[in-house]
Amino acid sequence: MVEALGARWFPDEVGRNEGEAAFLERLRREASGWDVEGLSPEDDTSSQRWLVPLYIDVDVPGLTIRRRTLQVGYWTGGMSGQALHGAWGDEYLLDDHNGNEPEDLTVVGVRASHEDYAEWAAAWLLRQLRRPVVREEWLAGDRVVAGRWRLDDTGRVLATSGNNLHRLLRRRADRVVAVR
Repeated sequence: MVEALGARWFPDEVGRNEGEAAFLERLRREASGWDVEGLSPEDDTSSQRWLVPLYIDVDVPGLTIRRRTLQVGYWTGGMSGQALHGAWGDEYLLDDHNGNEPEDLTVVGVRASHEDYAEWAAAWLLRQLRRPVVREEWLAGDRVVAGRWRLDDTGRVLATSGNNLHRLLRRRADRVVAVR
């Protein structure tokens, strides 16, 4: 989706230092070329200016999972130097990041420009936004009693809902719906 006139990606943040400002400027430029159905700059992206690291998130269009977002944190310095983390997250900021998980974004100890870090973040975000997501549903009659959202390409579970899900997971889902 090309950035609409007046719309701005990650509109809440200006950056606390030159590094964050350069990172955001490049990230916004990269995001303006994204072509993702249902994604809009101001409605689906945000940042938090009060956090260290610089934190941004992207709501994934089409997901009805409560607060399941793509989260990125960028440190311009500190004990580990520059660092970049990205993960599918929930309401807790970056707590789902696992540096050993190949699907998560982890760049630590690399000496590179802030713009390079922004390009890596943008590429990871776009790759995640394009991944297929399905919702598996377990039914009781016509009623959905449990559900599970997962990445269809790897099977990674993003979220679950419903009662007795552990019991229901022993059998195949009654219905699988492509979410995106």
